[in-house]
Amino acid sequence: MMKVINFIKSNISAIVCLLVFSVITVNRIINHIPFFDEAHAWTISEQLGFWDMICEVKNEGHFFIWQVLLYPFAHSHIIPYPYPMQVLNWTFCFLALILMWWKAPFNNWIKALITFSFPFLGCYAVLARCYSIGILLLFILAALYDKKTKYPKTYALLLILCANTSVMAAISASAFGLLFLYDLIKNKPLDKKNQIIVYSILATGIVIVLLQLFNMNYFSEIASNRRPHISIKLFRNTFVYGNLFLNGLLLFIFAVPIFRYLFESRQAFFFYLYSGSILLVFLTCVYGGSFWHSYFFYVNLIIAFWIYEKNIVKTKWYNFACYSLCAISLIFIFHKPANKDYFPVYGPLRTWKFISIIENDDKLKSAQIIQNDGLLYEVLPYNYKKSFKVRTHCNAEKNKDYSLLLGYENTCAVKRTIEQAKRYPDVIKAIVDDNTYTYIDLRDYNTDKSLYIVPADGYSILFKKYKCYDIYCFWKVEVKNE
Repeated sequence: MMKVINFIKSNISAIVCLLVFSVITVNRIINHIPFFDEAHAWTISEQLGFWDMICEVKNEGHFFIWQVLLYPFAHSHIIPYPYPMQVLNWTFCFLALILMWWKAPFNNWIKALITFSFPFLGCYAVLARCYSIGILLLFILAALYDKKTKYPKTYALLLILCANTSVMAAISASAFGLLFLYDLIKNKPLDKKNQIIVYSILATGIVIVLLQLFNMNYFSEIASNRRPHISIKLFRNTFVYGNLFLNGLLLFIFAVPIFRYLFESRQAFFFYLYSGSILLVFLTCVYGGSFWHSYFFYVNLIIAFWIYEKNIVKTKWYNFACYSLCAISLIFIFHKPANKDYFPVYGPLRTWKFISIIENDDKLKSAQIIQNDGLLYEVLPYNYKKSFKVRTHCNAEKNKDYSLLLGYENTCAVKRTIEQAKRYPDVIKAIVDDNTYTYIDLRDYNTDKSLYIVPADGYSILFKKYKCYDIYCFWKVEVKNE
């Protein structure tokens, strides 16, 4: 009993901060409705077989670890959606913070500021994505950094696992991997047998990552649409949204002491310079990204401080660098993404509004609802426990109850059913039965028409306005043979 009391007394700051963190984030999760990306990951794990799910990586832009973890829950439905996904994600984020509190060489003020910064308190703990598990593995790699040659096989396996969680984590894991290889080659701590084992593990991991990365259609088909304005947006929105000058000034003020301090440790400096540069090129030239991607600059900064070889030496640059890290974390406590980025992610109340409309309308409740927009993908995972049926345009192509977004230049594109009927009438005809409806979000597209007729070869597809609710108008879809 005394050991428990002594443990609590000696770790009271960590226990209090983590307890407050838990109360706030669990409350946020309870009130959070998964947005498109979260729901879509669950749909992939739910609707595909295991191997098909692995192969689907080429259309996703993310690696397979998160899908594998969701697979048994999504297929068994032992626990209803979205709780397994949210609990898993929250657990990974919470464990990452526990590891930081007990292993990172920061004082308690810095640890508290990191804990309550928006990236952890409002983003990675709440949004059930593939990022929290990557951050946990990165923190484990940081905690074991000075023991990496003592446990080389374990470290190599952790590198592979981390790299296969997301592209963001893979960038940071590759920095750890290069530093690991440098120590192995320079210091030669392993005998020939263990060298072969470790190098084989690393080579296997690299091949797995590269097979996924270079097989991805995602970045070529989708991400190119997000490039042009991203470079300016990234700098305009770093700390204070919409103020390029202030963000540039703050970046300069923080960068000088941080880089000067990290420069004293070649390995910590290399880690942040390499991971930051690759991440910057990726977000400005390859994929526009969102706020949860750009927060990896902050995560990598924490790791760079963590693995700094001389963190005990309290030089003047150490103090200035710590003040800068504290200031960045303090800013991030009050940080919130711009409304146009924030509300689609944290405020998809439209999902419950839409479900409520259908469940309270006798005709819609017994109908088939077809569409291919973000809302439908947020609703899809609720199909299992709800009485209604929603389907996407992809169903006809697979000839089964298949609802995944497979690309942007085919019938699975995120386009309204009326528009897709004009481009692919045979596909829409194959989906339509005697009781099919579609809908239009009036915030995106408003029309006074009550009838649309899409002519095709030997038949027409009719869209008859049925009823409008607040922001949604529903249309009865019929096929009329000529």
